[in-house]
Amino acid sequence: MPSPDFRQNYFELFGITPTFAVDPAVLHAAQQRLQANCHPDRFANASSREKRLSVQTAAWVNQAYDTLRDPVKRSRYLLELEGAQLPDGAATTSDGAFLMEQLELREALEACRSAADGLALCDEIGVTLGHRARKLEEAFVAHFEAREFDQAASVSLKMQFIQRLVQQLAEIRFDLEDA
Repeated sequence: MPSPDFRQNYFELFGITPTFAVDPAVLHAAQQRLQANCHPDRFANASSREKRLSVQTAAWVNQAYDTLRDPVKRSRYLLELEGAQLPDGAATTSDGAFLMEQLELREALEACRSAADGLALCDEIGVTLGHRARKLEEAFVAHFEAREFDQAASVSLKMQFIQRLVQQLAEIRFDLEDA
């Protein structure tokens, strides 16, 4: 197995332009191609060095794919490539209006559990969260392209909050459908 260039960034690895707007189909096809070339099963009878390199490469490809397919991780990665200072994962936003919106959305999520038609309420909240996520992604792109990295990092943090709410909504929906 030829040694991969682990110095490449994830966009270079997949042969795509470093931008927020990543085509999921192109990313997936590139990931499949890379995995087909480096998957450890292909090196079952190879030397221990080639086996180890295969495992390392497959893990690197998986990590890169996981990062680039997720909008929040991708936004943070783009900022890292630019050398921007990023808040840690436990950081919070100081935007009071955004925090109030989060509180209201969390209350609405909890209301789904006891609502007569909780699944319909989940659908409404899902639409709201989808719209909010798209608006934040647009704001991220605008700030990032303007090289306003502090503002882009702040928007990325807000995207993370929305993503968590989407995950909570999926869990509530699962519970309601299972009941």
